[in-house]
Amino acid sequence: MMVPLNVAVVGATGAVGRQLIEVLAERAFPVDVLRLFASESSIGEFIDFQDKPVAVLALDDVAFVGSDVVFFCAGASVSTAYVDKAKAAGALCIDISLPWREDSESCLVAPEINGLQINRAKQRQLSCPDGVTTMLAVPLAALAQCAGLKQVVASSYEAVSGCGLKAVDELRLQCGELLNGRPAKNGIFPHQMAFNCLPQVGSFMDNGQTDHERQVELELRTLLGSHLTVAMTAVRVPVFYGHSASVYVEFDRPVTLAQLQDVLQQTGGIEWLDVPMDHEYPTPVDASGCDEITVGRLRMANEQGTAVQFFVALDNLRKGAATNMVQILEQVWAD
Repeated sequence: MMVPLNVAVVGATGAVGRQLIEVLAERAFPVDVLRLFASESSIGEFIDFQDKPVAVLALDDVAFVGSDVVFFCAGASVSTAYVDKAKAAGALCIDISLPWREDSESCLVAPEINGLQINRAKQRQLSCPDGVTTMLAVPLAALAQCAGLKQVVASSYEAVSGCGLKAVDELRLQCGELLNGRPAKNGIFPHQMAFNCLPQVGSFMDNGQTDHERQVELELRTLLGSHLTVAMTAVRVPVFYGHSASVYVEFDRPVTLAQLQDVLQQTGGIEWLDVPMDHEYPTPVDASGCDEITVGRLRMANEQGTAVQFFVALDNLRKGAATNMVQILEQVWAD
């Protein structure tokens, strides 16, 4: 039985932070003391955990003394300023921000792929992949058991909640304005988001990619092998919660659909939903609130049997972030 831990959550009032607190309670994770931290504007708020209100505190240099684990759910600047302080206090750090995913001192962890390889005594800083990376990597790692992966081409369709609660509010307000015959105002997004699709997630680089697309490609190669060729196109869609993607995969040798279906159905963390004639397939709406990655629409993409296509969806705040972070802790601390 796992000994109860002293847990700290940084960014507790944000979309991911609030979801993480819910997931800790839902999974009955053994927490002795829970400490919540957020920006100055949130200090003094209370968030319920296991039917008890927990006050949101201010971050300072001694905030993590006595903590066994610290979840960093805030932005990159906060993580950069406080991760080293948490490590110095002896805490295991699990971070979701971009800089630490690229840092050599941090280990990128997908529980279903490399979680059992982590040694918490040696690795005190763990990074949760981008939600799109997790959504793609888990089924791709399963398919790789049947045949080696050569190339992946994916288009992701990403919910606005990936940009935070203010982005959710902007989409909601734009929908209301437009449906009432009034013009929509842009703030978070460069164009109208309601009833629209934007082929931009992140900032554009000189080569025409966005930094988000590049990051997902790099993370997939980190988790699945540096040999893998990956081409990503990320699209922001007018969906509140739930990412999805269409995926094309090439293998190094022929495979059968039966082989691929069997391995996907047996892989933990995947919900197999592929009865298209009965309209059963992954959607962001159905994935919302779930802790599994939903996979379906699997079909051959060439006559040689060396390529397939499929569709995938996940809850970007749960499995794409909060649930994944808690699963990392469960797996690492259980060794």
